[in-house]
Amino acid sequence: MVITVGTSYEAVGEALSAGTADIGFIPGGTYALYDDGAEVLLTATRDGLSKNSDTAKDWNDGKATEATTKQATSYRSLIIAGPSEKGKALAAKINGGEALTFEDLDGVNWSVMSSSSSAGYIYPSLWLQKNFEKNILNLSHAVQSDSYGSAFARLASGQVDVLCTYADARRDYEGKWKSEYGRTGSIWEETNVIGVTPPIFNDTVSVSKTSKIMDDSFKKAVRTAMINIGKTEDGKKVIAIYSHKGYQEAKSSDYDDERAAQKMIKELNAK
Repeated sequence: MVITVGTSYEAVGEALSAGTADIGFIPGGTYALYDDGAEVLLTATRDGLSKNSDTAKDWNDGKATEATTKQATSYRSLIIAGPSEKGKALAAKINGGEALTFEDLDGVNWSVMSSSSSAGYIYPSLWLQKNFEKNILNLSHAVQSDSYGSAFARLASGQVDVLCTYADARRDYEGKWKSEYGRTGSIWEETNVIGVTPPIFNDTVSVSKTSKIMDDSFKKAVRTAMINIGKTEDGKKVIAIYSHKGYQEAKSSDYDDERAAQKMIKELNAK
């Protein structure tokens, strides 16, 4: 067996497509780009959260979102409204069971991350496309933050009304919300989820479709071996370098939203 480190995820995708690599560890986005020549076998797992609803209102009970021992193969991006008057108005509509309009969203100040960020840009843009046939570029007042910390600081101060972030971000900034960002109420009371994106699936273990050795029995052996590695303490230490907790079987359709996101990005870049 020969193990090599790819110079980039794209290089690994190309190697899988060419058959010069048999197995690769690649993100879901890379798999979606190279799925003509790569087949997904497994999705890495991470710690799950106590909330995982498609419905924004379900996240707004004022209670903290907690980590669980149940492993998850995906995570959410959330669109979160802050304590500004406009942020509160959006939250009131959502918590009152009303649907937001694009005009509601276009009238507030947004914080987004760079255009390569899945949770801070790509999937929120996909959410806008699915619900309003719009994207982040159509928003009149969207500013890019250099970090999630600065985004939450802007939300706390009222410089922005809404931000886009990963689902457990409020857990990471719960302390700073008061100690550094000057708020008196808890982050769980003063912020509300107004949008939940489709699941963003975790990294993959993918194999080459053109490999001479990768037949069905070998694929089954790879699946079984990797899942078993994630079940032992020594195995968990090995895969911790990838921030993986374990593995579950995957199917190609798990990454349909990723394909839609990639298609959207190409269309935006072509404009």
